[in-house]
Amino acid sequence: MKIAIVRLSALGDIVHSMIVLQFIKREFPQSRITWITQSGFTELLEKNPHIDEIVGIDPKKIKKRPLLAVEYAKKLRNLGEFDKIVDLQGLLKSALICRILKGKRYGLEFGSAREWEAALLYEERITVFCEKNVIYRNLDMVSKVFGFEYTKSEVLNKKPLLYFNIEGTEHLKTYFKERENVLIVPGSSQKNKNYPPQKMAEVAKAFKNPLIIWGNESEKKIAKQIASASRATVLPKLSFNQLKYVISRSDMVIGGDTGPTHMAWAMNRPSVVLFGYTPTSLMFQTEINAAVKSPSPAGKCRFDKNDDSIKLIKPETVIEKAKEILERQTLSMAL
Repeated sequence: MKIAIVRLSALGDIVHSMIVLQFIKREFPQSRITWITQSGFTELLEKNPHIDEIVGIDPKKIKKRPLLAVEYAKKLRNLGEFDKIVDLQGLLKSALICRILKGKRYGLEFGSAREWEAALLYEERITVFCEKNVIYRNLDMVSKVFGFEYTKSEVLNKKPLLYFNIEGTEHLKTYFKERENVLIVPGSSQKNKNYPPQKMAEVAKAFKNPLIIWGNESEKKIAKQIASASRATVLPKLSFNQLKYVISRSDMVIGGDTGPTHMAWAMNRPSVVLFGYTPTSLMFQTEINAAVKSPSPAGKCRFDKNDDSIKLIKPETVIEKAKEILERQTLSMAL
């Protein structure tokens, strides 16, 4: 069976979507899976044993270079015929990509898709309720497309979703110590998802070896601000491959509802994720992956991006939760 999965962005959404791969391969071990994403995320997907082909495109560049649309259309058509094309994004642009591909198209129905117009371009439409946990939403859709069942236990015992190439990571080994390598994630795509720097510094000071990552100049500035108020070390700019390596070496990842914190769950590494205006259903909680929610309620399907209640979370609460997980991990290893 030849399968195409379309999930263009964003980082955390791609990570959450990748859970479907091992379930599809379990049911159809001889299947060939092609994942179509934005070019900037191809390195994130590399090395996953369940992906046979990664195709990167840049839809945003089409606005400046309209003829690029013709090039992309040709590139997509040349991928050949697919038995099933699954749109895990539910946007008009992702649905248009599915329409260009050759094969039967599956996507969310009008009320479930993020942009209802996308549903016009699918041949079969699936209902998935937005109130459910994000991992269950992805699995619900794909299980209906491919006709299989799954259990919570299977999700809890998942194989890692992200893999890295050791080449190019050697210089990062020196940042890690024997214990309490805690990775701090100060930024995200939305300002109101970010924990205040002064409070994050208080969190950082509670651990032996706090390390801070950043993705752009604004986040770098915040990282330095946190470091100056604590003994944390600001890491150099990381590629996706290096970020995967750093997360794999970390004893704990702490940050807001953003890509790198969700990558920790994907790699079966401990994490504490801070939620303000978004609901905790946007992560899958386990014994080593915990959510800390602000006091304000969060909409299940629509969010108030003006809500900055994440700043109300007490550093002591975050520290306590992280220490609890680390101690449990230490005890488990000792046994």
